[in-house]
Amino acid sequence: MDLIALILSVAAGVLLLFAGRKFFWLAAALVAFLFTYILFERFFGGGWLGLIVALLVGALFVWLAIKYIRVAGFIVGALAGSVALPLILNLFGIDWGWFLMAGLGALIGFLLMRFLFNWGLILLTSWAGASYVAERLEDQLSLGTAIATLLFVVLLAAGIFVQSRQIKE
Repeated sequence: MDLIALILSVAAGVLLLFAGRKFFWLAAALVAFLFTYILFERFFGGGWLGLIVALLVGALFVWLAIKYIRVAGFIVGALAGSVALPLILNLFGIDWGWFLMAGLGALIGFLLMRFLFNWGLILLTSWAGASYVAERLEDQLSLGTAIATLLFVVLLAAGIFVQSRQIKE
């Protein structure tokens, strides 16, 4: 189970990292999936039930993103920020408590989507994808904080670069 969850989680993070803006509905589903999976894992220990619940919430967000793109954008911004900020700060050894960091990340994500929708989507999906992949790989491979932080920075830059090039297409 752990290997399957790791593969699905990292795949979701990579898709979010590189295809977040171009496939908004996919980004919405992945952010909702990651947020739900992390929340379920934190409070109930993860497992198959957490994976199934996260998949269902992700499917709900596909529908929401297709029907109500702006509303979904604000929610996705808040969810991406709440997923990414705690992960990023943990990579740097900062732990202010998960709820405080998630709340601050949600506010930042919402404001980015409110005022800079396209760039907000690029930054948030790259940020969330890079931090999620770096955190998962750090946990599973015991990379160490310095290597995980470097991996995060490289992935973030790659995600922003790839998605910003898609704006011109």
